[in-house]
Amino acid sequence: MYPQASKLLHPITTMCMVTSIVGTVVAAAEPYKHALAAWRRGEYATAYRLWQPLADEGDSDAQFYLGFMNEYGQGVARNGLEAIRWYRKAADQDHAFAQFRLGDLYSSGEGSPPNDTEAAQWYRLAADQCLGGAQFNLGMMYAKGQGVPQDRVLAHMWLNVVVSELPPLGQQQRNTAVDALALVAAQMSPSQVAEAQQLAFQWLTEHRHLLHQKSVAAMFR
Repeated sequence: MYPQASKLLHPITTMCMVTSIVGTVVAAAEPYKHALAAWRRGEYATAYRLWQPLADEGDSDAQFYLGFMNEYGQGVARNGLEAIRWYRKAADQDHAFAQFRLGDLYSSGEGSPPNDTEAAQWYRLAADQCLGGAQFNLGMMYAKGQGVPQDRVLAHMWLNVVVSELPPLGQQQRNTAVDALALVAAQMSPSQVAEAQQLAFQWLTEHRHLLHQKSVAAMFR
């Protein structure tokens, strides 16, 4: 009945997350910039070697990239366990993209046995940092009772937040979220929809500063 969670917005968010981190290069230290330049050129082994000491010193962006490269086999053999290890280090420092990737890996069972409860927890952390893919996946998990108790009010709330944040109608991602929102709303009473809309409004109001930062960052990518 519902679109597959963890799939529909995953490719879009994965591409956006790498682009977003690339945008932080202006303030990065020289070794980080050299690593990033090598990664952009497809010199993955060099990028990995340059990021490794930064990641060991606790740089969360470098840790994210090592997780990403392990997940996708860039410069090293694909290794889901190692990807989770590096993502976890970055995620524990509130790195939103690493939190999102952990959600996907625990949902799919890559690098560890599938664990929907763990996936939902990481998606929630990333969702609160305004990542649309995490918000969508979390909404679908609430709709289906996957990793969390089924709660259509919270499902509607998160999907409504996604629809509010994504570009104007006509974009495939937004259409997907609109369709999912309509499916959830069809199974709710008017009072439940009103409650969900109020929750979405409260969330958007409380996170307005993060949404503004996200919009400004997008202008400079």
